[in-house]
Amino acid sequence: MASQSGQHSRMDIMNLDDEALAATAYVLRQRAKLGDREARRTVNEVEAELTRRIGPTPSQMGALMPVGRTTTHRPWWRLW
Repeated sequence: MASQSGQHSRMDIMNLDDEALAATAYVLRQRAKLGDREARRTVNEVEAELTRRIGPTPSQMGALMPVGRTTTHRPWWRLW
């Protein structure tokens, strides 16, 4: 029976557009963080399909961009 529900979820995933798929992945990720085991299993399938469709996204693979100052960091002390 688990294989039928897994197959059913794959069919649902295939019918979603990219935006709905990304939203579903976000919601499932949040539920998985809270300990929902079913969400953890399903989010892997959803994210794999999303990656297959649109490739790696900055939120998944990109380096974090520095926030704040763009100048180089100066020491707190002055050299005179």
